[in-house]
Amino acid sequence: MWSKERKIQEEMEMASAMSVFAAGLCVTGNIEANGDIRIDGNVMGDVMAKKKVIIGMGGYIKGDIHAAEVCVMGEVLGNFYVSGLARFSAEAKAKGLIYSEKIEIEAGADMEVSLLKFKDLEDANAGKELKIGKYGDRPVKEPAGTGDKKPIQSDTIKSR
Repeated sequence: MWSKERKIQEEMEMASAMSVFAAGLCVTGNIEANGDIRIDGNVMGDVMAKKKVIIGMGGYIKGDIHAAEVCVMGEVLGNFYVSGLARFSAEAKAKGLIYSEKIEIEAGADMEVSLLKFKDLEDANAGKELKIGKYGDRPVKEPAGTGDKKPIQSDTIKSR
């Protein structure tokens, strides 16, 4: 009984901590949040969240995403820096680089990306000056550009 009440309380706290960018809303500039973010509108800039970023089916982002977890159902043109799971639904469209600890791509997703494990990004940037702060439970970093490890290049990945 206690666990059910606790679960309900956690869900209520999570719902109140989520920022929602509704359909029809257009934002130009970077977004930073301590909690979860759901985007159903358009964002022209980077999105940085310490927790989860959800891009709804009508959501569109032209910029990078830095988060602990990402769920994409809309369209993103930019790079992903995800310390946890990056999930792409069948309706998702993405173009860019994905640095993630784990990835899940449903059949039907339109993906034109290169993949690199998040840990490899940290190793490649070890000891180099970086310009991005901490998001999620580990530091999120931009590639230094001259590290020993490079992203694995691939042709367009399309699941149908």
